Amino acid sequence: MAGGPTPGQGTTGRPTRRAVLAGSPEPGTAGGPTPGQGTTGRPTRRAVLAGSAAALPAVISGCRGVQVLGMPPPPAPDIRLVRAAISAEQQLISRYHAVAAGPGRQAGAAQPLAAILAEHEQHLARLTARLVVPAGSAQSVRPAATPAASMPADLAAALAVLSADEQAAAQRLAAGLLTVPPSLAQLLASISASEATHVPVLDQLRRTA
Repeated sequence: MAGGPTPGQGTTGRPTRRAVLAGSPEPGTAGGPTPGQGTTGRPTRRAVLAGSAAALPAVISGCRGVQVLGMPPPPAPDIRLVRAAISAEQQLISRYHAVAAGPGRQAGAAQPLAAILAEHEQHLARLTARLVVPAGSAQSVRPAATPAASMPADLAAALAVLSADEQAAAQRLAAGLLTVPPSLAQLLASISASEATHVPVLDQLRRTA
């Protein structure tokens, strides 16, 4: 009948509570909140935490990958041998300087010691010229200079120390000849032979000191 309430409306013409509930969209349907979203349409705290936890392994894996890539490769055997030879020459030069400035100033010893010292400085220059370290290597920085050596104040005792050092250096170089390329082996053999010849010179000076 005209003027009466329509279905879903009360006597006042406003929608009843049942009609409002019946018209509310279900979760996941158009107009309703989707799983992981609140009533405002924004992600819930639980959804944000779940997404962060899922992404964490990938972040950790990426960090480990950067660390692995950032590790410099170890130096090759020939580079290690050249560096050891350089350190030995630096130590010998430091000891010869200490003896020359002290007991080696005697007239009979000064000239032979100066000649041997000059040969060691040439050895060091040749070895340093052969030290080519790839950029980014674990030992790309050249060894630091050896601090000033402390030698005996007695000339005979100082010459005995130098003779033992020369013999040990010559043997170390000869022992590594088979592990390096031929061109480097030739250089090391030459230096080893030179240092071996210093031993009788020093022993002769020690006997006359």
